[in-house]
Amino acid sequence: MTSYVVFLALFLSAYYVIKHGVEATFLQVWLPIYLCIPFAFTAHIPLVPIRTFAQAAAVPLLLMLVKEKLPLIRVGLMEGLLIAYVALRVVADFLSRGYSDAQNYAFYMLSCVVGPYLMGSYVINSRRMDIATIRKFVLIFMIFFPMFLYEAKFWVSPIFKLMSPLFPDASSGLSIRWGLARTAGTFEHPILACIMIIAVYRLHRWVSWTGEWERPQSGLLGVLQKWSRRIPLPFHIQISIVLILMALMTISRGPWIGGLAAGFLVAAGNVKNRQRALIWVCVVFVLAGALGKLALDAYTSPAMGVLSDDAKTMLYRKVMIDQYMEILMSHMWWGWGLTTVPKIAGMESVDNAFFLMALQHGVIAPALFAVIFFYAIFSQLRFGLKAPAGVAPLGFTFSGVYLMCFVSFTTVYMGAQTEPLLFLLLGWGEGIKARGEGGEAAPSGPVVPEPSAGFRRVMT
Repeated sequence: MTSYVVFLALFLSAYYVIKHGVEATFLQVWLPIYLCIPFAFTAHIPLVPIRTFAQAAAVPLLLMLVKEKLPLIRVGLMEGLLIAYVALRVVADFLSRGYSDAQNYAFYMLSCVVGPYLMGSYVINSRRMDIATIRKFVLIFMIFFPMFLYEAKFWVSPIFKLMSPLFPDASSGLSIRWGLARTAGTFEHPILACIMIIAVYRLHRWVSWTGEWERPQSGLLGVLQKWSRRIPLPFHIQISIVLILMALMTISRGPWIGGLAAGFLVAAGNVKNRQRALIWVCVVFVLAGALGKLALDAYTSPAMGVLSDDAKTMLYRKVMIDQYMEILMSHMWWGWGLTTVPKIAGMESVDNAFFLMALQHGVIAPALFAVIFFYAIFSQLRFGLKAPAGVAPLGFTFSGVYLMCFVSFTTVYMGAQTEPLLFLLLGWGEGIKARGEGGEAAPSGPVVPEPSAGFRRVMT
């Protein structure tokens, strides 16, 4: 019964959306709940598909959003791919697990895939909302930083420690490497946490290039900005340092590599000749990929019959795919179902989101997923190339985040907050393209205020 506290998020969201509207509810209710409360905290009520706090908070927001924006909804190539992707996975799950489980999965896809996509497309619908959303992300991750320090010392996130009595079956996802706790925060796994942090870092860097952090901030960000004056570094540099430290504390190599690749890609958008820079970046990626493959093969080949623990972790991912291939081929087109994939003893963790998706829902699903990635990356680069000279293109930032996610998901499952984040960013990216070249203009108009009381209310 204690898990029914999940539905408080639904009532809070309903109250807020009626009283303050869609934009305020997105910023002050859904985003904080989605980021701050782990998806491992779930309620299970017969015939009720709502499971997590984020799903509960999304329902009133999405109902109001569809009511207000239905005539404006576009159906282009990305939307067509999204519809096909969602329909394929739900149908495959129905064929594998039956109606009851597929119904719950369909609601998950609507609330955590389609819903965030619509929020990104139609709630973050102006440069003012671009800035306000990124400010909210940054604020929440600044609050997470002392929690990461606590977790590094005591091996448990404060939020898990506070709320786990209400959800006794939830796990905090503790992982140890080099004798240190790999911090995961509210994101259940260190690699997933690192994906989230790097995505926020890239968004923060774009805001830095607009000059927004030099302006007086409001709410809790204003308090942090005033406090930061004691440190002889610009505010945006302090934010960058904190986010980099948080990413390092996860000790997650896959997102680090993806983040490095994203940095090179985004940097190409900030030079005078963007097209030439992109060509050089592609050359570097090809060479780095070839050299990386050779280095990985050498590193995971036993020397005198001995492998380091890190090498064993990397080798596991290579061997895992070979071992599961026979299982995949026996259900190649429709998969085994979301939770009913057979497990190989000693290899219970399938550390590749694309391969796991194939096992769950057949090989067409990850193929569609990859097409979504490629279209998103290249269309954002094409859009970013149109930005005026001297302007940091937001399209390059989005393409960099998509690339980082693509690389990272080859090393981990797509779980917790990462899937909604990806589709929020995909919708957001399509939204800025729909605005046209004006979407790359400098920020204008007042930024949505950051009331500190609203954030504390969600946390309690």
